[in-house]
Amino acid sequence: MNEELLVEREGAVCTLIIHRPEKRNLLTQPCLDRLTRVMAGLEKEDAVRTVVIRGAGDRAFSAGYDIASLPVRPPSEAEEVPADDPPLERALRSISAFPYPVVAMINGLALGGGCELAVACDIRVMARGAVMGMPPARLGLVYPYEGLRRFLRVLGFSRTLELFLTARQYDSAACLRMGLVNEVVEDEELETHTRRLASEMAGHAPLSLRGMKSALYRVADHPVLPEEEVKAIRSLFVRSLQSEDMTEAKRAFLEKRTPRFKGR
Repeated sequence: MNEELLVEREGAVCTLIIHRPEKRNLLTQPCLDRLTRVMAGLEKEDAVRTVVIRGAGDRAFSAGYDIASLPVRPPSEAEEVPADDPPLERALRSISAFPYPVVAMINGLALGGGCELAVACDIRVMARGAVMGMPPARLGLVYPYEGLRRFLRVLGFSRTLELFLTARQYDSAACLRMGLVNEVVEDEELETHTRRLASEMAGHAPLSLRGMKSALYRVADHPVLPEEEVKAIRSLFVRSLQSEDMTEAKRAFLEKRTPRFKGR
């Protein structure tokens, strides 16, 4: 069986490649679990100074979480699911916990979970022909608390509202304008430019990189919501997974048609 996440190392730079090009690099639990393990291993080893995350091929960074792998309708007792630490959140947390820079090299589509994966990285470099977006409103899903916080930290309140409520796909010019990415380069220059940037940062002082990333994340993460508010938002996420609209969204996706939502 082919690995869904490839690992390539060159000096102090490590590149992680989401390797499902035939599926537009859709994220799966095995892929995310491996990403989490690799990031933890690199942190413990403390030899890699910059990590680059990209998608295989040129069609997609990642078109999102593989919706076909989700249950059609979780049972009502799934109310406790948020405490189980979903694989996507574990993977994204391993990126922020890594003490050195992590760069998203965004080629092609970066949608849904793929978009959040890019946003979880410290720096985002985007090909001019790439596209980003968050479609949960088209799927009947209330996005989890941790994900919303992640986008708020990067984009601010107004742009996060726009991104989630419109469910639009944004071209590279719009992504740069709204702060969703740091840089846009020509498609054919994306890999060379990103590698150059990664090598440059990998040559900086490790103590400085570690200290500044840690300090900036701590500053950005406060203040936080009271735990009861966090639980309320997580509950909205779980209930949306159990909804008829979510079931209809999955069926429509598999049947390649427009969903017919009922609001329940």
